[in-house]
Amino acid sequence: MRRKPTLPLVWSILIGLFLGTYLGFLLGTYIPFFNHAWNFQLGPFSFNLGFMSAQFNLSLGINAMSLLGVLFMLYVYLVQ
Repeated sequence: MRRKPTLPLVWSILIGLFLGTYLGFLLGTYIPFFNHAWNFQLGPFSFNLGFMSAQFNLSLGINAMSLLGVLFMLYVYLVQ
């Protein structure tokens, strides 16, 4: 059995996240549950090298439709 390439899987997941998030905000005006987002935050990480300092922060907001979008795109990826 031949493995599928990884890059289309990554693109499928990203497209599912973007489309699901967009649909969640559109449908959130009619169904408030779709507009609610769960926020995950990682950081802040600080680096101080004496002459330069940097700070990094990662924040993700995922709503119910973005999860459904990812599941749908995974289904499309696996069926093809």
